Amino acid sequence: MMAVLKRWFLVAALIGMAGCTGLPEGIEPVSGFESDRYLGTWYEIARLDHSFERGLTNVRAEYSRNDDGSIEVINRGYNVEKGKWEEADGRA
Repeated sequence: MMAVLKRWFLVAALIGMAGCTGLPEGIEPVSGFESDRYLGTWYEIARLDHSFERGLTNVRAEYSRNDDGSIEVINRGYNVEKGKWEEADGRA
């Protein structure tokens, strides 16, 4: 029974993701985007409520170019309750 449920869940997930393969109708991607202009350190001056930043102060994001051309993103913030810096790494 569990194998059948897993299989149906996988099929549903794949069908759901099939809709994520293109741009929504009426949306035009930005042309001439220069990602290098955004590399460096960005400091937070305002915030939308994101669970991964909750309880953090002095939040910043560092963007750098990887050898393969992708962009590395390191988000850091100070957790006052724990008395330590926390960070999350990502790639764009």
